[in-house]
This record gives sequence, structure tokens and C-alpha cells, in this order.
Amino acid sequence: MLRSLVVAVALAVSACSAAPAGALEVQTATRSESLTAARLAELPQVQVTVKDRQYAGPRLREALLVAGVPAGFDVEVVGADGYKQTVDAATVGRDDVIVALGLPVGEGPLKLVVPGSPGLSVRQVIALRATPATGS
Repeated sequence: MLRSLVVAVALAVSACSAAPAGALEVQTATRSESLTAARLAELPQVQVTVKDRQYAGPRLREALLVAGVPAGFDVEVVGADGYKQTVDAATVGRDDVIVALGLPVGEGPLKLVVPGSPGLSVRQVIALRATPATGS
């Protein structure tokens, strides 16, 4: 009985400390910050069109700044399925590169959208890992 209570409490604590659905874990070598979809929605929103589809959300560079990541960082974008894509600092700084919000389950709830470079777009984004730009 006591053991099952301890396990139940441990599971409840673990669930409370996990990032909520639609949260984006932003990581650097020295820090980690969780940005919820609600927090991302508070940032200035931009609309972009890719293949006749409209997406809306904050610019990637602004989301990174809110998480404490300055300009000049490359970003590894991680999807829920483990797919990873690296976006160089120049692309991160573009006005049309956004973290799209309010998407259907298959694409979101968050998606990195990079117009003109569909290979860089990542659906179901859960993490951004920022490292100083390599200059490549």
C-alpha cells in the first residue's frame, strides 16, 4: 500500500514537472527555458504562406530572444518523432522564419516554418538547441 502511494506521488510530481503539450524546450550549453504555446502566442505574430497554406506565429529569432538566446546562434530543431534539422544563424534571423501555432495534431501543435526551404521546416517541434554559429 505504502509503495503504491510512493509510486503514485512520484508519477504525479514527474507529470507536473514535464513540459506541457505545446511547449518548446529551448536549450543552450548553459541554460534551458520552456516556452509554452500560450507564451509564444503573446509574442508579435507573423503570417507566412508556403504552398498556398497560411501559417501564423512568432518569428523564431524573437522566441529565442525571449528564452535568453541572443542573435548569432545556429539552432538544432527537434521534432517529437526525433527528427532533427539544423538551421544556421542567418536563416534564424530571417523575418519569415516562424514557430507556427494552432496546427492540426499531425503537424503541431508547434511547427518551424521556413518559406523557400521546405527541407528545413520541422513539424511537431518540441526542442530548440542553440549553439554559437559555426560560420558555415
